[in-house]
Amino acid sequence: MQRNTVDVRQEAQKARKKRNPVVGKIALGLAVVSAAVDASAFAVFMGGDTDFAFGICFVVVFLTLIAAVLGFVAAVGSFGRWYGAVGVVVAFFANPVILIVLLVIVAPELLTDMGGSAATDGAGL
Repeated sequence: MQRNTVDVRQEAQKARKKRNPVVGKIALGLAVVSAAVDASAFAVFMGGDTDFAFGICFVVVFLTLIAAVLGFVAAVGSFGRWYGAVGVVVAFFANPVILIVLLVIVAPELLTDMGGSAATDGAGL
């Protein structure tokens, strides 16, 4: 290098700071927790307590919305881009409303009597 010159490579590396991926990690963690709470709500529903299961699902909807927004911010703002993107996908599929819509589209027969036959002849056939 010549004297009294500036190394442009060092300036470019300084300008490109690595951002902390904590927002993306929080989004992914919140999405995974939302999926687990959604599974527990399904277990409570299968146990027969529909009011409590509805309350849990109501909370999960808001948790997944928060996780999706945080994941989107992380993915766009480089605050843990891959963590945020995976968090958005997990939050999308953990949302109870989305799960019900997918269930209606993919397997509507599961919604009627949970897959069993409503009219049995008494012999269990």
